[in-house]
Amino acid sequence: MEGTFSRRAFVTALGMLSVPLLALAQDNKDKEREEKKKEAEKKAEEKKENAKDKTEDAVEDRDKVVDPPGTDHAQDRRQDRRRDGK
Repeated sequence: MEGTFSRRAFVTALGMLSVPLLALAQDNKDKEREEKKKEAEKKAEEKKENAKDKTEDAVEDRDKVVDPPGTDHAQDRRQDRRRDGK
């Protein structure tokens, strides 16, 4: 009978230890998923910022090419358009 009792105690202890180990493994998987999700969000944010920077650069480049209103060149262009329209 003592041999059976020790086997039962061993199996019970093994079962009791396996529950926390399984929970720990599940926590590690959850943490890995969260890390991957954060990395994906970070990459998406970087892409968004890069796109925003590109649009700002495009606007700045356009402003460099076209003379802003009120400058001599802008007035000359307006006069040229008026002459061409007549």
